[in-house]
Amino acid sequence: MKLKTLDNLEFDGKTVILRCDLNVPLDKNGKITDITKIKRHKATIDELINKKAKILVISHLGRPKGKEITKLSLNNISDEFVKVMNIKEITVLPYCRPEVIDSVLKDKQAGSITLMENIRFYPEEEENNQKFARELANVADYFVNDAFSVSHRKHISTYSLSNLLPSYLGRSLELELTMLSKINENINKPVMAIIGGSKISTKINLLSNLVKKVDYLVIGGAMANTFLLERGYDIGSSLVEKDKLDIVKNVLQQAKENNCKIVLPKEVVVSKSLNDDEEPENIDISKMRNDLAIFDVGEKTIEEICNTASMCKTIFWNGPLGVYETPPFDNSTNIIGRTIAILTKGKLVTSVVGGGDTVAALNNAELTGGFSYVSIAGGALVEWLEGKKLPGLLFLEN
Repeated sequence: MKLKTLDNLEFDGKTVILRCDLNVPLDKNGKITDITKIKRHKATIDELINKKAKILVISHLGRPKGKEITKLSLNNISDEFVKVMNIKEITVLPYCRPEVIDSVLKDKQAGSITLMENIRFYPEEEENNQKFARELANVADYFVNDAFSVSHRKHISTYSLSNLLPSYLGRSLELELTMLSKINENINKPVMAIIGGSKISTKINLLSNLVKKVDYLVIGGAMANTFLLERGYDIGSSLVEKDKLDIVKNVLQQAKENNCKIVLPKEVVVSKSLNDDEEPENIDISKMRNDLAIFDVGEKTIEEICNTASMCKTIFWNGPLGVYETPPFDNSTNIIGRTIAILTKGKLVTSVVGGGDTVAALNNAELTGGFSYVSIAGGALVEWLEGKKLPGLLFLEN
């Protein structure tokens, strides 16, 4: 895949539609609780301003499903956008049709920024309506996709515009693809993948693809319980997917055929319930009892994972290993996170972490700054690592 970047481009007053991901988390009062997504686009916007583009920013916020919802208006985040971008002003458009947008842009100067209203207020967006796509494309000269996190959507603002206009990658998306290629294409071995979370059903294709690429596959979270059950271990009252045992068997067979070592918990941290008053126990998996449930991996397993990490050159992490929201079941995530951060700082490994829960867990431990790259994409990241072609990136193949 050849990356079509902003290198050597000058816009000289031409209009660029820039697809951003400004879908920031909001509290119950509509206040932004994390500006990470906004900050990710600063490099691209700075460059487009310096290259004298008229910028039309397109994004969604929440899931309005084709309806105007006041609390999901991008007008609510425009002040924070201006502050992060360190610009004097921005024009925020109300909900309006492309011909109105076109008339506004015609009066704009090079280097100006116009923010279109929430693109998902328009039902045509998710329908991928081609008439609307052409009308929107007609207001611009170029399209720049800077939103990896929505590139798995076959929508107007991700897919159709890239077919209708000369299209390029923004700097945030370029960096994301460059870093992810280190765990999917240009791999520096040995490679370890840590996959956690609760359900195998959401990560079947991911696991099947990873066992063909990595040397060590660490399975954690409630997902590990199903693997342990297939291996014949008692898992007590732990969360498990008994109907997925055949899938687990297939993944284990694929791992064997590809010389990928599967690392499963040998020790686990257990309790009778998540909010049990008694002190959790650290026990060997063979000592599991029916009245106990697994909520984290144990000390020996943590040690094994850390030792394995020290032997690797590349590490990818998707999904927490324990119930990180409830201490002390965040212990494994915290210790393993610190170990990988130390290895990364010493330039011994390239570390990439992705997925909302994973990032949240490492944020809790103040560790996200210790990794080579932190992806804020969710579904797009998983689909890309599964080997699927993302609609928003198909223009790179033309």
